[in-house]
Amino acid sequence: MDIYTPEYECDDLDQLLRSIQEHLDRSDVSIPSSPSKTEFMTYASALPDLIYGVVSPIARKPINCHRYLWVKTLEFVVVRAGALVKLYRDVLFHSRPDNDINHVVHELKAILNNLSSFIKSFLGQAESEFLEIGSSYGDAIRQSFVALLRETLEMIVNGKDIAYDEECMASLASTIANLASFIDQKKYKDFEQKLISQRDILPVIVDFCRASYTIGAPEKVEPLFVGVRPIVSERFPFNLTTHLDTDLPLIMDFYRYAGFCLVTLAVLDPSASHIKSEYADLANNFLVPLLTLPNLSLSNYTANELAGNPGVIASSLRSGQYIQDKEREEISFFYVLSYLLRLRRLSTLVEPVPRFKAEVRYFASSFGRRISSDLDILASSHQSYSNSTISMLSLEQRASTAAPAANANTMSSILYEGTYKEKLHLVKIFFETLSSLGTPHLPALCKLIQLFNFKSVPEGSLLTSSMRNQDFHHLLTNVDIVAYPGKKLYVEAIEKIIRLVQILTLKHLHTTLGLDTQPNELLTHLFKTTYTFEQISEVQDHLKIDESGKLYRSNNLQKMEESEIASQFDMISATRDLEQVMR
Repeated sequence: MDIYTPEYECDDLDQLLRSIQEHLDRSDVSIPSSPSKTEFMTYASALPDLIYGVVSPIARKPINCHRYLWVKTLEFVVVRAGALVKLYRDVLFHSRPDNDINHVVHELKAILNNLSSFIKSFLGQAESEFLEIGSSYGDAIRQSFVALLRETLEMIVNGKDIAYDEECMASLASTIANLASFIDQKKYKDFEQKLISQRDILPVIVDFCRASYTIGAPEKVEPLFVGVRPIVSERFPFNLTTHLDTDLPLIMDFYRYAGFCLVTLAVLDPSASHIKSEYADLANNFLVPLLTLPNLSLSNYTANELAGNPGVIASSLRSGQYIQDKEREEISFFYVLSYLLRLRRLSTLVEPVPRFKAEVRYFASSFGRRISSDLDILASSHQSYSNSTISMLSLEQRASTAAPAANANTMSSILYEGTYKEKLHLVKIFFETLSSLGTPHLPALCKLIQLFNFKSVPEGSLLTSSMRNQDFHHLLTNVDIVAYPGKKLYVEAIEKIIRLVQILTLKHLHTTLGLDTQPNELLTHLFKTTYTFEQISEVQDHLKIDESGKLYRSNNLQKMEESEIASQFDMISATRDLEQVMR
């Protein structure tokens, strides 16, 4: 059958499907998983001709009359391009100075840009009819359309430096938001059809969140999760888990990457010191239900740690029931940050909920053990010429000179790609200090603020002799924020949290003791820093100063507290419902 036959003229649509698939199969050539440099260059150089050969004949064909031809052809091309991008990432040809490879990669980047433009143009004309349900032909179109979106996102994740196109990503964001909204509002003939549509779109949403988080563009998820009535809420997977077989890793990734993006959005704006606590509230609605899943219970990981046997749950890891310790640490990391960024009262920090205390302690213990183990391995390796000092220097040099990893744009990149000193001083010590905030309150708070005082002390200041963080300031100046933008995000988050703790302390003293004058002097006396009231009040609008210099409660405070209460109810309700449907 002629593959260019319009759908409305075709008497046998199933035969048309087969003909299109056979046509594309004839153009396909398998790519080895570990090609040589010459093979990689050959396949990369052949990509333009391959794309032109299958795409140019359909360019003038109306999309609405050739839906399967269009979507299947684009899926075929993206899969092939994505395979080369993944090889480029995994085989690390780009990390070896080579003029031949550089030339080929330059051409590959150009063709990927053209492909992104073509995909963007297609998505701009794609209608909701690509989600048609009820016929084998419609099912094939829907499944291929979903595959196209997922493969495009995967290609972007694997090769941000050569495959990312801002306009294409924006088009993907708009398309996915429109599809999710369409499924939410459409009146299906029966409930099963709605479930099928939700089942198909959920992996796309998850991949989109993962891509947005990984490439450092979490703002792309805002249309999905932010609003009075968001298109996608934390309850989105509930019908699927109730009525269909549960894909546990997919459910975990939904809550995980949505939460990670929202935490990042709470501190993303580098031009402002303000904490967007509403995003931290939303993140909490995703991260707390995630942590209630039985397979993520800390008992599954702390017991394993204490036994000193990380291979105990290896078989479960392979089955997808459990995740690796690094991944579990990352979830704790973001949960703790979301908890801190949504603080409205000092009491919730010094007397936190049991979950916060448990997650902080787990992270500090597990992460501390891991970075110590990394040092021990390096110190005992054959590359250690004399002692651990040389090995530590080697570790620092490797971390600072290695090519940025795929997660360099994420806030948690410091957990994976940080130097030993960055992991120790900026992460481990911070979390250990948090875990000691029980009693006594004031000394522990002072220690936290003094250790992580980002405000430079003027040379010759009387405070200099009492400063305990000179090494901390030296370390900050050496963080590679160009190669690892995610590290900068983490540092900015901690700096905003330190300001927030100080304004909450003043608010507590104002509320309980009536202290309402000379806030700058009080800050200096309490924390031995040179932060001013104006600087710390930028993060949250808790207190203001009147014309006479006295503190008073902000008018926005009641609205903030009401928002916190509403968010807590949403989180509790969602958590209980998820526990029910997962039983």
